[in-house]
Amino acid sequence: MRRFLAFLGIFTLLSGVAVSCRDDESTNTPDVPKVMLDNATGIYSSIDDAKGLFKIELSGEDIDFHLQFISDHVADADLLNAEMTAETYKVADLANKYTLTPDSYWTKEGVTSGIVTGTLSVQRSDGNYTIKGTLKDAKDVAYEIDFTGVIDIQPQYEVEYAKQNGWYWGDDPYNFPNIGEYMSYFVQGQTNNYGELTGDGYYINISFFNEMAPKAWEAQIPNQTYTASTEYKVGTFKIASQADIDSGAPYYAFASFQHVNQEKGINKEVFITGGTVQVKEMGENQEVRFNLELQDGTRHVGKYTGFVRQGDEYTVSSLLSDRDITDLTHGYLEYRGQSPIAGKTNKRWNMYLLSENVSTMPEYYWSPSGTGNLLRVTLYTSSTQSTDIPVGTYPIGEEVAGNAGVGQGYEVGLDFGTWFFELSSDEHENYAPIKTGTVEVSKNGTIYTVSLKGVDDRDNDITATYSGELTFVDHGYGTKLPKKENTPKKVNTKNQLYDWKKNSRNMKF
Repeated sequence: MRRFLAFLGIFTLLSGVAVSCRDDESTNTPDVPKVMLDNATGIYSSIDDAKGLFKIELSGEDIDFHLQFISDHVADADLLNAEMTAETYKVADLANKYTLTPDSYWTKEGVTSGIVTGTLSVQRSDGNYTIKGTLKDAKDVAYEIDFTGVIDIQPQYEVEYAKQNGWYWGDDPYNFPNIGEYMSYFVQGQTNNYGELTGDGYYINISFFNEMAPKAWEAQIPNQTYTASTEYKVGTFKIASQADIDSGAPYYAFASFQHVNQEKGINKEVFITGGTVQVKEMGENQEVRFNLELQDGTRHVGKYTGFVRQGDEYTVSSLLSDRDITDLTHGYLEYRGQSPIAGKTNKRWNMYLLSENVSTMPEYYWSPSGTGNLLRVTLYTSSTQSTDIPVGTYPIGEEVAGNAGVGQGYEVGLDFGTWFFELSSDEHENYAPIKTGTVEVSKNGTIYTVSLKGVDDRDNDITATYSGELTFVDHGYGTKLPKKENTPKKVNTKNQLYDWKKNSRNMKF
C-alpha cells in the first residue's frame, strides 16, 4: 500500500508539471491577428479553356492583400460578369484549379511579403463574396483574413477609351415612339473636332435605346446592361441585320467599330454584330464597358470612364428662359378648311399675331420679315365653322374640335401647330413649339382678344396677349397658292437641327 501511495504521489506531481509546461507553451504562442477587409477589386484573364486567373485585391486599414486565384474559366460572352467559383483555395505552385498561386502577397507599411502557405474559403451569396482563412509568409508571419462584400471583377481590356461624344435624339414617332435614342462615339487616338477617328486608334459608334429622358437637355445614358438588337427596344443597342449589311448600309447608321494602325497595316472598319455593354455610375461620371462581337468574327473588350456627354438634339425650342409677349399689334385669321386626316371632320384655323415691325405675306406661305415677335396659334373647330372661330378656351392638345394645336415639327420651315418665333433682321433668332397650355379667345364686335398660356418643349412658360382686329384669309383646301419657286427668299434660320442619318459626321465635338 505504501508503494502504491508513493507511486500515486509521483504521478500526480509529474502530471502537474506537464500541465504547467503546456500552459507556459500556450502563453508563449502568439495569436494570429485577424484582419477585417472592407474593399475589393478584381481582374479576370483566361488561362485555358478550363481555367481562369482571378487577381483579387482586398484592402484594409493598413494592409492590402494581392491574391491570385486559379478558378473556372469564364466564357467570352460573360466577361463583363466574371464570377469566381465558390470553393476552398490552397496556396500551391501546381497551377491547378482552386489554388492560390505563389505570386500572391500582402503589403503592409510599404513592405511586401510573399504568401507561401494558407487556405482561403470563398463563398458567394446575393452578389456578395465572403472570403475567410489564414495566410502565412516565409517568416512565419500569419494573418487571418475576413472579407464580405461586392467584388467588381473586370476583364483585361484591349482598349481604355479616352474621348467620348454623344447626342440625345429622343424618339422617332414612326419607327420607335416613346423610346429614346442615346447616340455616342468612343475614341482612343487621333480625332477631329467631332470626335471621329482621323489617324491611328480605336473608335466605337453606338446608339443605346431606353426610356425617354424626363428633360432632354439633361439627358444621360441610363445606367444598366444593354444587349444587341436589330429592333428598337428599351435596354438595347441597335445593330445591323444581315439584310442591312448585304444591302450596303453605311457603318455610321448602326453600331460599328474601327481600328487603325498604319505601322502594322491595320485599317479595319466593321459592324458590331452582338455582345453586351454595361453603363455604370462612377461617382459624378459614368463608366461604359464593352464586350462586343464584331462582323469579322473577332471580339473587342474595352471601356471608357469619364463624363458621358449627351448633347440635346431632341428639344426644338431655342429659348433658355420664360417669355412674356406683350407687343403684338396686328394679326390674321386663316381658314384652312377640313382636316385632311382620314376620319376627322373638324376644321383647321391659324391665327398669326405679329409685332409692329414684323410683317408676313399670306399669299406666299406666310413668309415673315422684319424684327420682333410672331405667334402662330392653330385652332380646331367643328365642321360647321368656316367664316369665324367660336369664342372660348381652347386646350392645347390632339386634333379635335375645341382644341388648339400642339406645336410640332423639328425645325423652322418644318413646323406646324402652335409656335412662337422671334425675328431679327428677317432671320429667326429664337423659336419654340408650344406643347401644352390653353388659348382663350373672346370677341367684341370686330375686336378679338387672345390670351396664350403655354409651355414649350424646354419647360419654358410662354405667355402672350393680343387685342385687335384679325384680317380674314381664306386658304381652305382647294384654294390655289403661288408655286413655291415663285415664293420670295426664304428666311434664314440659325442653329438648324440635323437629321443624324445624313449629317452625323458633321456634328461638333
